[in-house]
Amino acid sequence: MTTFAVVRWCSTCRDDVAFEQPSCVDGHGLDCPDWACVQCGEAVIVGFADAQPVIAFHPTSHVA
Repeated sequence: MTTFAVVRWCSTCRDDVAFEQPSCVDGHGLDCPDWACVQCGEAVIVGFADAQPVIAFHPTSHVA
């Protein structure tokens, strides 16, 4: 498999470093959303296709 790399900010390394896509075990192929820093291994996941909407709770009354 061909390895692709992009340069991004790594919050652990505190620098612009290369990120590569590890081998995808989920079957995404080149569309895999997983990326890992080549220096420290910090993982970055881009996009959540199956994400459920978040419903925020807003109280309707206040206690004074």
